[in-house]
Amino acid sequence: MTSRDIVVYAGRGSSHSWTWLADLFESKGIFRVRFLDSSEFVLHLGDQASMVIISGGDGFAIADELRGKGFERLREFISFGGRYVGICAGAYLPLPSTIDPFLEFNLSSTRIENIGFHGQDPPNVPSRIAVRYGSCSIVHPIRGELVLDADGCTLLAPLYGGPIFKEPAEDHVLLRYRGLTENTEVQMSRRLVDYVLPGRPAAIRSRFGKGELLLLGPHLEHPKYPEANTQFLKLLGLRPSALPRSEGVRDTQSLESAIADLKVAIVGLENRSFIVGKKLWDAGRYLELVRAIEARTWTLSDDLAEEIATALWRVREAVIAMNVGIESEADETTQLLVETARACVDDHFQSLVRGR
Repeated sequence: MTSRDIVVYAGRGSSHSWTWLADLFESKGIFRVRFLDSSEFVLHLGDQASMVIISGGDGFAIADELRGKGFERLREFISFGGRYVGICAGAYLPLPSTIDPFLEFNLSSTRIENIGFHGQDPPNVPSRIAVRYGSCSIVHPIRGELVLDADGCTLLAPLYGGPIFKEPAEDHVLLRYRGLTENTEVQMSRRLVDYVLPGRPAAIRSRFGKGELLLLGPHLEHPKYPEANTQFLKLLGLRPSALPRSEGVRDTQSLESAIADLKVAIVGLENRSFIVGKKLWDAGRYLELVRAIEARTWTLSDDLAEEIATALWRVREAVIAMNVGIESEADETTQLLVETARACVDDHFQSLVRGR
């Protein structure tokens, strides 16, 4: 394992999927990982980082947050030998684009298949089927579990809005989409799915300067897919550590109460969708962020535990007051929960490194 950090983006626009990276890395004894907001993420690029990962979320919000100095620093980081790993939304960011602010980060020449099908008008409201992209729309004909081809071997992994790549002229194909399973949710016509998916690239490697970009449509890091997890670590060149971690116990009654009450409030959302930026969220995503906190309270200092409890009470009040429905907006509440989970997880990983 490198002595420099893996830096994971967990700032504005990020979804809950970065917590899957935390679960995977922690389970494999890979602790030198930072989970940072946008400003810290940019500042940490350079000698402190060996690899950066941007996972799922609202690509527009992430690009807007990194525009200017952020994209400039990322370009420099990769050009001088750094590795960029983009998953789902993070995989879209470096692809060719003329749309602001994506046009600042055109590092790969590979394009996507899942755009502007059938000449349909782009939707005005975000959905899991299509998202407005300039005068076109990025569409998602399928969702959930897929069969992937990895050098002649098959494995399963989920796709939640990630890109379906065109055959690259310059970039190297790492994985291909092979087909569906009985658990795949077909969101558009089966004829379209059969045309656009089988055999198409699911993951590519792009070279830029002395560095590289690994761009993945599916979530190989998802905790329910251990074979995909193994493939993901292999692609990243990471080896699990044999060093075990010991879990301590401490009194966090106030924080535990805040977590329990927030979970009850979230269940009250009844899994209905609400809009955050250009992305649909639901109660399930909130619960995954809460669970990421709940699993890591034992390393928190008393002061940080109190800060997190206070933040979770605020989230609970906002959730109870939320007018739930697809027309609702919950940007501030969601960002507060994401930031609270990020602060907890990042502090936890730093504690694990110190504990070694």
